[in-house]
Amino acid sequence: MLDRFRQFAVSLLGLGRSQQMRELYLSTIILQFAASAIVIFEPIYLWSAGFSLQRIILFYGAIYAVYFAILPLGGKFVRARGYEHGIMYSTPFLILYYLSLFAIPYSPVFIGTAVVSYALQKMFYWPGYHADFARFGIAQQTGRELSVLVMLASIAAIAGPAVGGLVLVTLGYPALFVLVSLLILLSNVPLLLTPEVFTPRVFSYEDAWKRLWKPENRRKLVSYMGFGEEFIVMIIWPLFMYTVVKEYFNLGAIVSVATLATLLVALAVGRLADTAGRKRVLRLGVVYTMLSWLIRLVSGGLGGVFLADTLYRSARTAIGIPLIASTYDGARRYSVTKTAVFLEASVVAGKLLAAVLCLIIVTFFAPGWELMFLLAAAFTLLYGFYEPERA
Repeated sequence: MLDRFRQFAVSLLGLGRSQQMRELYLSTIILQFAASAIVIFEPIYLWSAGFSLQRIILFYGAIYAVYFAILPLGGKFVRARGYEHGIMYSTPFLILYYLSLFAIPYSPVFIGTAVVSYALQKMFYWPGYHADFARFGIAQQTGRELSVLVMLASIAAIAGPAVGGLVLVTLGYPALFVLVSLLILLSNVPLLLTPEVFTPRVFSYEDAWKRLWKPENRRKLVSYMGFGEEFIVMIIWPLFMYTVVKEYFNLGAIVSVATLATLLVALAVGRLADTAGRKRVLRLGVVYTMLSWLIRLVSGGLGGVFLADTLYRSARTAIGIPLIASTYDGARRYSVTKTAVFLEASVVAGKLLAAVLCLIIVTFFAPGWELMFLLAAAFTLLYGFYEPERA
């Protein structure tokens, strides 16, 4: 009976057979719990520290600008030292980022260290993460593997915001920063279970930029720039939620409960992406994600915030899984590192554009919440330009 259940679970979840995938799953889950405990409170922390909305946008815009410039160096590092090494090397910089955030009220110098350390963390982490998943995932099951990771990460993320809000209410930001830093260090442990076998290769900084602007890559560039809406959901939306909810624990609880919806759709989306057609699933996700942004124009109060956040998290899964699964399948046929850097460069270009446009809106139409939500809906349409690769 137990053997049958185990076989059913493996078949249902499409779990990665390789040790590398299991290590990546576990590391990502721990890191996701740490991130979910604090990420929604980051812009609120800066706001509480006296930052204006313009300064918050400039702060995160500066992070992405530095990251954009140094991103190919991350590709060069993981191509020379290994994907898991890139992920592990990123963690000290993430801890330094949170320590710098904590110290910002004491000296503006720490704004600079926060910007640089977070950009370095992204430079090491994302090329290594994408390349590792693309390299060791199973062909024809990428969608299901991603859906499993989304599901497991969502389980961790359900508790994270509520735990973060509870720590803030009872112990304050210093305790939350310490807790998150310890969890970040813990996320490295799974990657140390087995030595990484890796053959170093050359990666060109200049060629990475040439690939980004090639005419044949233009459609992918535009579609990946749709991730510009993430800038608004990660930076602007938490601030708007805080103006409505006003309490840390309640805010964290809303996000935790809304994340439950992701569990209900992740596995179904993964299977559909692998069997029924990624393009169809992606288009459906675009429609409902855009709708989730338009709902925010008319929804007010606690119920409206919860409805919009729940719909967004569910619909966004239907975009992310088929799009990234298709990207990974294409990466296996071409180059996992080159594809990872191209993906990230395109994503960051979209977020930089979103930051500039948000800054213009806030400067001339303050506070401009509704206009920024419309902007996010417009960015969502860009995902529709993507033409999925065959598995």
